[in-house]
Amino acid sequence: MSSAALQILADGKLIVDSQHPQAIATLQSIQSFSLVEAYVGRYVRCRLHRTALWGAAGRGISAATIIDTLATASGAALDERVQRTIETLMRRWGQVVLTGSATTLFLQISEPTLIPRFPHDPTFSEFFDTPTDNGWQINPLLRGALKQAFWRKGWPVADHATLLDGTAFACTWRNTIALRPYQQAAVAACVEHSHGVVALPPGSGKTYIGVAVLSHIQRTTLIITTSRAAAQQWYDSVLAATDCAPADVAIYRGTTATLAPITITTYQQLIARTSRCAEADWGLILYDEVHTLPAPVFRSTAMLNSRRRYGLSATLIREDGRIGDVFSLIGPLRYSLPWRQLEQQGFIAAARCIEVRVQLTANERASYLGALSRQQGSLAAQTAAKYAVVQRIRQRHAGEPLLVIGHYLAQLHALADLTGWPLVTGESDSETRAHWFNAFRAGDIDCLILSRVGNQALDLPSASVLVQISGSFGSRQEEAQRLGRVLRPKASNTALFYTLVSAQTREVDDAWQRQRFLTAQGYTYQIINEDEL
Repeated sequence: MSSAALQILADGKLIVDSQHPQAIATLQSIQSFSLVEAYVGRYVRCRLHRTALWGAAGRGISAATIIDTLATASGAALDERVQRTIETLMRRWGQVVLTGSATTLFLQISEPTLIPRFPHDPTFSEFFDTPTDNGWQINPLLRGALKQAFWRKGWPVADHATLLDGTAFACTWRNTIALRPYQQAAVAACVEHSHGVVALPPGSGKTYIGVAVLSHIQRTTLIITTSRAAAQQWYDSVLAATDCAPADVAIYRGTTATLAPITITTYQQLIARTSRCAEADWGLILYDEVHTLPAPVFRSTAMLNSRRRYGLSATLIREDGRIGDVFSLIGPLRYSLPWRQLEQQGFIAAARCIEVRVQLTANERASYLGALSRQQGSLAAQTAAKYAVVQRIRQRHAGEPLLVIGHYLAQLHALADLTGWPLVTGESDSETRAHWFNAFRAGDIDCLILSRVGNQALDLPSASVLVQISGSFGSRQEEAQRLGRVLRPKASNTALFYTLVSAQTREVDDAWQRQRFLTAQGYTYQIINEDEL
């Protein structure tokens, strides 16, 4: 075992020994300014990253604090090159600043050597039309686009310009719902700033944080979320937690596209009806599951940058590498807590993660080896052996509320036909979905099969066992969100997360990739063979 939990390489890589007594504490201490890259045997490999460092700077964390944290965890002084990299990147925060108002916007560059650099770069040609004594006057409609462009060039923009207030709207929090201490802290962190992101695990009550923020801001609010089911949950939460009348809250969608003082819509609807939503006089924009922000929404979001805005997320990661766009448009991370810290405090269930390795049949193995690379993942994920394993897990946890979730519809339909358990997919109508979700919540059924519609924003608090029969290849985001389906606090406050993986196939590599985010949060996976169940 290493003498220290952390080793720091000269290229800025951070290696954490997962078997060290201080491993979890170390991962938690560095997660605000580093990103996890890989989990190799007993070691977690992280790296210092400009997005994470600028997010830390936006939260008021200094380069000196980060350097001290790394030196303490590693038990040694930092390599001079690593220290210089941290200091150089952190200094960039605050050198490019937006000031003024929502209608009269100015860009200021405090570093003299940068002043001649940007105006002559074609990337920024649309922004530098009107020079002033201390900078440039900027078209307010380009506020978001400017920040996005600078971020991509390696320069974060500190946005200190005032915002449009929006229309006043009285909305009072009901005292019958008590926020937990960390929820109160998250609300305070938001209202202290005009924009930013809150990152907390699924099941921790981020929706109520958002509702508490809007009741504090007291302005017309647009809430953008991932699905119709999520929109309905927001609608119910607003009415449950505030004194808003039903007429004051609307779900904006195709057949009933009506705006209200508090309007809830989906990212898909925002893409379809950008102009109407963007032109309304909002005082607050809330982005639910902001890490899923679709690329086509980036332009709409850039147009909304003159409004107070906050993002809520469980997993601030994107497989397309565009998490920087989220930070540049919505704002830096304002509040977060490690998942295991909330688990230790009893606010989310304690979870045990088990990877079950199953074997392909001889015929399946031959088909797998003869298939094209792009087909092998699908063949491995849909091996017939997984059906028997799911049923053995059901027997092992008889009577416990169990969810099965997967990626391939044919596989899920086959499992439903075999077991008789109800199946909810994206093709299920809203009435069917509501029927089975309510039946599960009420305890009338204790097994439910879900397609990817169950990945996010699904409130089935009694679920204590989840079986992932297949997934979207290497998506860390999906893995974490699926674990989140069983993290709601419950009487036993324990949860089990089984992920089924075909041995000696590319699905093993995909599973390793998928587990990286949860590993960084301090979770470990017990690997067993199917005959050990």
